[in-house]
Amino acid sequence: HYMGLMNIQCPNCHALHFLCGTPSIQQWPRILQDLFDDPQDQREFRKYVHQYNNALAFTSVGVEVDRQTVQGAGPASFHIHGTLHNLMGALMPPQGLQPSYAQLYIYDPQEATNTCLQRNPDFQGDILLDLHTTLREHHPYAAVYQSIMQAKPPEQHT
Repeated sequence: HYMGLMNIQCPNCHALHFLCGTPSIQQWPRILQDLFDDPQDQREFRKYVHQYNNALAFTSVGVEVDRQTVQGAGPASFHIHGTLHNLMGALMPPQGLQPSYAQLYIYDPQEATNTCLQRNPDFQGDILLDLHTTLREHHPYAAVYQSIMQAKPPEQHT
């Protein structure tokens, strides 16, 4: 199938041949740019990028890993049959347990970072704090969790 010459440039994203219709892409936060531009931070961040992602996730995914299809190094690929569900737990952790996943976003970034560092001692604290702060400032779900915490007394958060 021939679609013609690739000589039409999208005014927004500069892709050739078609107009994608998307607005110009916003610059991402400076903190995130630094994680990819600063050689020392970049090396540390990339070394643990999947672990940072998991530590900052809002939900967990429970899966049964098929070891016959997941072999070798690198990220696992998922074979999903049926519907995938993410379950979100209570806003507050059970008594005596540390907060995790979305529960971390009701705390200030430094407190959330300290909690994550207890579970992930290999992380670089300043990178994790920058990521927590950035998510808190830019992620809409983080804002929702913060507003819920401010609107309800702590005893109603279970």
